[in-house]
Amino acid sequence: MSIRTFGTFELAFEGCPVERWKAGKARNLLQFLLLRRGRTVSRDVLYESLWPDASWSKDSSSLKVAAHMLRRVLETRQAEDGPALRLLTRESGYLLEVVDVPIDFETFVSLVDEAHAAQLRGNDRATAAALYRRAARLYRGDFLPDEAYEWAAAQREWLRSRLLCALTYLAETDILRGDHVGVIRWCQRMLEVEPFHEEAYRALMLVHGHLGQREQVQRWYRLCAGRLRDHLQMAPDLATRRLYTRAVRGDFTGRAIDPRAWQRELQPNGRTSLLQTTA
Repeated sequence: MSIRTFGTFELAFEGCPVERWKAGKARNLLQFLLLRRGRTVSRDVLYESLWPDASWSKDSSSLKVAAHMLRRVLETRQAEDGPALRLLTRESGYLLEVVDVPIDFETFVSLVDEAHAAQLRGNDRATAAALYRRAARLYRGDFLPDEAYEWAAAQREWLRSRLLCALTYLAETDILRGDHVGVIRWCQRMLEVEPFHEEAYRALMLVHGHLGQREQVQRWYRLCAGRLRDHLQMAPDLATRRLYTRAVRGDFTGRAIDPRAWQRELQPNGRTSLLQTTA
């Protein structure tokens, strides 16, 4: 049994996903309770979260129907022992019991937390980078992208923020290693998640400037400027414009990556940067 929430939602038993949900809210009930597994969630909270625009009372049956249908989905496919998902009724609400079921967003959060702990130790960059890479591979798209509920949107942003932190560290690691392709790969992922991340564009322009690929520098700058103009009604940062001018002029061409020099380019005026350390 497994649950996927990144990119799409999928509950699978022995590799076979559930494709037909007998009641639309049964699936949403499971999704909501996954964020609160092991905790009793009151009926009031469930109604407010799953039927935010509907009036309801203690006699409303919508939640009972959703819970009944969810139980049918879960109970007809599970063995008595082994991994399990169980919806339990409590006096005040419902509780989702989860036993040994891999859930992608929980695994992602655990990996990011482990990586961050290794990062804070300061002398374990290889371990931190390996854990962040595993987390990044798990993130196959935004959390429940088709769900417009406020609670889903909030979780989506929390997870996206964690991914951006992981990608920032991985890009920094490859800058320190002098790995051009690695920097490009992680910047690509960053821009897929956050298309207006100017520092990622600056890193890309630096890479191609070092490689002497001035037309590619121009393309990245035009893409950056166009997105900022069309979506945010902004011009690129002064640091971005200055770096672009130097890169197309050839100031970086043929040089090896120097983390200290990159830090000055990516962290103008001492601001928080993609490159936090030169160690």
